[in-house]
Amino acid sequence: MMEEFSAGGVLFRGDEVLLIKSPSETWTFPKGLIEAGEKPEDTAVREVFEETGIRGKVLALLGEVTYWYMREGKRIRKRVVFYLMDYLGGEPKPSWEVKDARFVHAREAGLLLKYKGDKEMLEKALSMKSS
Repeated sequence: MMEEFSAGGVLFRGDEVLLIKSPSETWTFPKGLIEAGEKPEDTAVREVFEETGIRGKVLALLGEVTYWYMREGKRIRKRVVFYLMDYLGGEPKPSWEVKDARFVHAREAGLLLKYKGDKEMLEKALSMKSS
């Protein structure tokens, strides 16, 4: 069984949250593989910046999502740890890895997100942000 471990960010700018559109046309949160010797929270900050051009800082650990996907006929178990992040600067511009990057109102984000794990991370982030 192949496994991948990634980290990503649920980054807020006021009432808006940063989303990316994946190559498969799915709205999700920026995330990517953790490099050797890299802390997951550093990966989240790096991946948010690489995929969107937005600088952010980690506020808190949100949680973890696990799912399976297929690549080249192989089944891969993917674990993604997500962090609540705050906006530091920049305007969203998609990298070569993603089709789009933009801030959307948190209520709209809930409608755009497809995956159950992403929706759960958004709800958890909203509850942490408001407390």
